[in-house]
Amino acid sequence: MCKFKKILVALDGSDASKHAFEEALKFAKEYGAEIMAVSVIPPYKGLVSSLSIFGHIKENIKNTYVKALEEAKSWAEEVQVDLKTFLEEGKPCEKVIEIAVKNDCDLIVTGRRGTTSFEKILIGSTAAKIINDSPIDVLIIPRKTVMKIKKILAATDGSVPGNNAVKRAGKIAKAYGATLNIASVIQFPPEAIIGEEELFDILKQELEKQLNPIVTELKELGVDPQIFIEKGEPHAVMVNVIKNIDASLLVIGADEETGKKLIGSAAQKIIANSPVPILIIKKNG
Repeated sequence: MCKFKKILVALDGSDASKHAFEEALKFAKEYGAEIMAVSVIPPYKGLVSSLSIFGHIKENIKNTYVKALEEAKSWAEEVQVDLKTFLEEGKPCEKVIEIAVKNDCDLIVTGRRGTTSFEKILIGSTAAKIINDSPIDVLIIPRKTVMKIKKILAATDGSVPGNNAVKRAGKIAKAYGATLNIASVIQFPPEAIIGEEELFDILKQELEKQLNPIVTELKELGVDPQIFIEKGEPHAVMVNVIKNIDASLLVIGADEETGKKLIGSAAQKIIANSPVPILIIKKNG
């Protein structure tokens, strides 16, 4: 089985993180997973503790994070789910990952901000750093989305991390009784290319050959995926496929070595524009 057993949600008091926690809580209750929440008070060098007014401001900042955990506890109690909480001080990304590793979590959940043309702002700097540095799978839950593993779309560019994500997506689909679709995008330069259609057909056939062994492996698990190979801007194509097939979860890959290439690449735009939760696979298996 490939079900998530221990989930850690990062809370910072924002509406985005609250929504992510609410969805993670529902998911944990439905599938019997253990859920934890961490709130990290970031260092603020501008505060001078010797001055009472700055000490008061620092206490107000701390209260925001304390309140976030208290609200989370209240929501968990309402649905009769045990919740373990952690209040930490330091760099949010480092502390979230540290808590996840120490508690043997297999999934870190974080929110995603509202609409903006700047992907890094939209994802959030802390979430982006967690995606880059975490050795554990990361789930990004955008606001106004629902966390359901019913129809998975796994994206791959033919790379090792991308193909590993497809394999993991297949195992997750099997574990949760979901369907699996695989999508890959061939991107050409904006300038017109003579014989572009013929070249697309050749590259499409090559991608299909690469995917055939993976598809065979998935079918042996009892998962029969549908494959979509399109051309265009990767993030735009992925969003269209998600909408056309009514996918509930997008899965993409990034291992510890290649993860640092994720932010700033096409994957960043995919994460920022996806209309459904995004699972970033960081571990094989």
